[in-house]
Amino acid sequence: MPTSRRRTAALTIALAAFLGVTAPAAQAVPPAASDDPQEPPHAQCRTKVVGSTGTASCFNPNGNNSRVWLHIECKRWYDPDVDTGTRGVAIGPAQHATLAGRCWQEIADLWVSYAPGG
Repeated sequence: MPTSRRRTAALTIALAAFLGVTAPAAQAVPPAASDDPQEPPHAQCRTKVVGSTGTASCFNPNGNNSRVWLHIECKRWYDPDVDTGTRGVAIGPAQHATLAGRCWQEIADLWVSYAPGG
């Protein structure tokens, strides 16, 4: 015959299952900035679209250089897409950079790509 403690635990589990209550999940460790542990950390950028102008405000909190590119895809077929160039912009440790570009009309998409070095 089960002890009263085991009986209480069994009744608690059964009641929780009946009510649809689940046990709280274990606290997960937040994911790293990148899935690849070999990839060095890079600058952090925030993007903003105002009208037909897109900007990326980037800050490099790391001790290594980072290179960033701003890419803008324009909504209209006749509007050329915009990139910040083939070399990108180098951002040193604890430095800030703002990248901007614009379409003639609306912006469909805006993103930033990163690479180590500078």
